[in-house]
Amino acid sequence: MSALGFNSLTAAATIFIALGACSAAPAPAPAQNGSEADWRDIPLAPGTWVYREDERGSLALYGEPNAEALFLVRCNMSDRRIVFSMAGEMTGGSGTMAFQATHGDTSYAAQNGSGAQPYIVAATAASDDYLDKIAFSRGRIAITVTGQPVVAVPNWPQMTRVFEDCRA
Repeated sequence: MSALGFNSLTAAATIFIALGACSAAPAPAPAQNGSEADWRDIPLAPGTWVYREDERGSLALYGEPNAEALFLVRCNMSDRRIVFSMAGEMTGGSGTMAFQATHGDTSYAAQNGSGAQPYIVAATAASDDYLDKIAFSRGRIAITVTGQPVVAVPNWPQMTRVFEDCRA
């Protein structure tokens, strides 16, 4: 093949590539705020899970080291109840704490806690079937509390261990 023929093929290919590059790129998706974003896409809150036991039962805390926990899961052995606590305070004093997991959603009545640190608390029986949905959620759960931003936390064994402790 002549040098001219090779150059013609190269020129033709270059034209097609150039024309392809001129096509309009798809417009980026509009930005979503937390209420519109899929809960599985919300960035995980920074932190790690820690498991503890005390005189009332077991406890899993999620948050950054050397800071107050962002989210807590406690087993109250005296009444076999799971208590969820989220850092913050609701205006009006009561509302809901909703959970999203891979296998479904639920919500519980919530109210401001009475401790020294401001926490919003909700509770359910240790026998609640939804706890299994939380335990088997793929990688994360999302928690939405009335008047607060959505928080996503990883689904690590410390939280599930508290559920099982309370059921034992």
